[in-house]
Amino acid sequence: MRNFILSSLALGFLALPGLASADEVRDRTQAIQLCRAEVASQAGVDLAQARFDQVRVRPHAVRVDIDLWRNGQLQNVRCEVARGGEQLTIASITPALTTATASIR
Repeated sequence: MRNFILSSLALGFLALPGLASADEVRDRTQAIQLCRAEVASQAGVDLAQARFDQVRVRPHAVRVDIDLWRNGQLQNVRCEVARGGEQLTIASITPALTTATASIR
């Protein structure tokens, strides 16, 4: 009986990191999608021009680096996503992006 209890506890502890990593993978995937869409929207480009570069997952944030291609030039953009709540939210995008607009008078 004692061996059964100890084995059950050991298996339980092994399963916990798997659950945490599932949340981490889900948050990482959602953060990449969220950042790519927001960067492309703010820059006024197609989603294909905002390419995922790398991601770092931390306990309370996900940092996503995006390669933004506009007008034949590469711009590196960093997107910080807050995690830990029910939904992921963009905390910051650096550098600030603006769309080029022209007015005719």
